[in-house]
Amino acid sequence: MRVTDSSTYRLMQTNLDRITNDLASLRNQGASGLKLNNPSDDPGSIQPVLSTRTQIQENDRFLETMGTTGDKMAASDGYLSQVENILVSAKETALNAVNGGLSQTDLATLGDQIAQLRNQLLDTANAVVDGKYIYAGYKVDTKPFTANPTYDPALYNANDVTTWPYQYHGDNNPTQLEISPGEVLKTNLTGNELFMGVTNEIAANGYSNPYQGQSVTSGPIGVGTPGNDITITTGATPPVVTTIPGTALTDTDNNYAAKVAGLFSQAGTGLIGTANAAKVNLGALTLNNFVDTQDTYGLNITSGGTTVSVALNGPTSGYDFTLNGMASALANTAGATNLTPKSGTLANGVSYDISSGALVLTGPANGSEIGLNETITDGVVVGPPPPLPSGGITGGNQTVYGTINIATNSPTNVTLAGTGLTSVGVTAQTLNGASGKVDLFTVLTHVEEAIRAGNIDNINGPGGSLQAQINNLEVAANQNRGLRSSLGAKAQHVDSAITQQQTAQTDLKQILSRYQDADMIQTFNDITQKESALQAALSITAKISKISILDYL
Repeated sequence: MRVTDSSTYRLMQTNLDRITNDLASLRNQGASGLKLNNPSDDPGSIQPVLSTRTQIQENDRFLETMGTTGDKMAASDGYLSQVENILVSAKETALNAVNGGLSQTDLATLGDQIAQLRNQLLDTANAVVDGKYIYAGYKVDTKPFTANPTYDPALYNANDVTTWPYQYHGDNNPTQLEISPGEVLKTNLTGNELFMGVTNEIAANGYSNPYQGQSVTSGPIGVGTPGNDITITTGATPPVVTTIPGTALTDTDNNYAAKVAGLFSQAGTGLIGTANAAKVNLGALTLNNFVDTQDTYGLNITSGGTTVSVALNGPTSGYDFTLNGMASALANTAGATNLTPKSGTLANGVSYDISSGALVLTGPANGSEIGLNETITDGVVVGPPPPLPSGGITGGNQTVYGTINIATNSPTNVTLAGTGLTSVGVTAQTLNGASGKVDLFTVLTHVEEAIRAGNIDNINGPGGSLQAQINNLEVAANQNRGLRSSLGAKAQHVDSAITQQQTAQTDLKQILSRYQDADMIQTFNDITQKESALQAALSITAKISKISILDYL
């Protein structure tokens, strides 16, 4: 193969270009500190580098949000410390008021001190961090607590938050933080759980019976008998015993279930009773042997003092002796609503439904009983005895009562006993006490009321007595301590998560460095070598370029 001068020159130019490009790449690495500046530098490293960079960015986001949250949790702990100090000061003031010998002026002064402490508590409850209310749940732009303009001590009801001295306008959603992919942590407290003592679960259901404890639902209830009484004993010290005599368990109106529930809700029982709708399944309404146009099945349904009547006379007259015939007859009564081919609601509030293959009647939600009366007109009997059957009504007349729900509404356990329990469908048992939590604003308000009135021990007097409220102040303090401890544990969890993410961040950066960072010592050595190679190549090229044909003459 003949090598011409042109081929030599091209070869030298190619080598010079390669060395120059290598030197430029090395100088770029030396300037940037990176060996991976373009995808073409190392295509196999692109995917792990991009993946690692994404993880580092996610960790940066987690670390930033956790750092901000940690600062807010520290601020919240400071406010909880203020709450603790307020409650301690209030208890000291209340104890001073218990010690006799104080004039009305002295009591007024102590009452003013409690009012000032309550204002401090209000400021704490409406605390702002970073321009947001920290105890308002998700409603961070809404002031969570305001004084109730309609508060009346005489109308106060622990079971009705609208009668409490201060109202909460936030929601029941605590702040949540994602501390790692898929792991979410509650990092704050809501105003309802911290200051009202109402759990977020109860608040989500509308604050009904805010401190309710264990509950029981009765079976079928009936009237009582004299001598078969019910005793309700609270676990207080000393125990409070309430007796419901058997003679009180009488059906004297249209809502016996509500009456029984009211007896369990008496003051001092530590219970709250509610009535549930009456319900009865009358079966498939198997009216055998009824003859069209000659026999009649009539049903009267009474509730709340109003009776709805229907009659089945057979298909010729419009309503056959079947469930469908009964549903059609009920649907065509005056005032029936919510109608479907299988169900509806009668004018007296009783609902019917045959979709299960049986006639099911459900009374009004307030627990009003259902009175049932059937009439059977036997015109012509077809077939052997017995005579025309009943439609499922016991003895032709039946009263179906609503059931009752009983729940503890005080911190102490409540024991139910007595032979009278059988008549109301409840067995003898002990129900666990309620949450034992209190509304801090209510406690301080009652302390002030009791102090100004000089009410030391009359639980039925203003403020419910100082002695009772001193106990409630200790309950409030324990409530605050428990929540503060819980928040502290979560803050510790956040700190631990920050440490873990920082460690992971270091590991990821090391991984990224292995893929993209240049070894600077090696790089500068390579640059020196390449520069030497370039100078040598240029020198040789210069010598070759001076050769001409005259050198061979």
